[in-house]
Amino acid sequence: MRRVRDSAYWEPLLARYARSPSIALCRVPELELFSALELSGAVLDHCCGDGYIVAQAFPGRTLAAGVDLNEAALAAARQRGNYLRLERADAGSALPFASASFGTVLNNSGIEHIADLERAVAEVARVLEPGGRFHFNVLNSRYFDWWPNGAAAAADYRQFQPFHHALDERAWAEVLSGAGFSAVSFRDYFPRATAQRLAEYDYKFSAFYLRRRVRPDVLAATIVPVGLLRSRWRHTFGALQWEASAGEGAGFLVSATRSAR
Repeated sequence: MRRVRDSAYWEPLLARYARSPSIALCRVPELELFSALELSGAVLDHCCGDGYIVAQAFPGRTLAAGVDLNEAALAAARQRGNYLRLERADAGSALPFASASFGTVLNNSGIEHIADLERAVAEVARVLEPGGRFHFNVLNSRYFDWWPNGAAAAADYRQFQPFHHALDERAWAEVLSGAGFSAVSFRDYFPRATAQRLAEYDYKFSAFYLRRRVRPDVLAATIVPVGLLRSRWRHTFGALQWEASAGEGAGFLVSATRSAR
């Protein structure tokens, strides 16, 4: 099983997210798994954010479209220049694209934050051509089943990190098949020890940045020189395994095919 420090993405992620180390950790498998995908036809980046993920995973490639609700993120994506078209829209509602417009739809750790999951997945199915592929990275039910700080802390975390859905394989397969997808597959990441380390750090760093809950170690990470922080995070996270066996990860890349209409 591959370790965090062995990823070619780890050092660039440390440089970008030195003061938010849980994000750097989370992005390693997301980029590793996305970068191995074969993209077919026109590609939609669903919940595209600022475009950083697809720029890293598919360097030099211009995607057909991106959609996001956050205008500041879209402005950054426009500056990045790796989309032919960018639209501001609620991905949990109607997408501003014609039916059967895309051969591939990508979503990186955004779909779990959309309240109306069935509507969102149905819209992805609508804009995909028959045989088109939907790929998304998402944390699953095991992330919370394995939560290291107790159920109360997990519930508190979900108040400011709104995971509307943390589903297992069976539940995802049901949602996707109900929207007209088939050939659903899962590629696991974050075995239990790594998932618990991620939860520990994401809870305290998210609580600081989103709820202004001050902890001495997190506060120190906002003022310590970046070079020292990067060394610290290499020691803290570098030896952890990011890859997991089937059914043993707290996250997975889900892939599904749009069935013929």
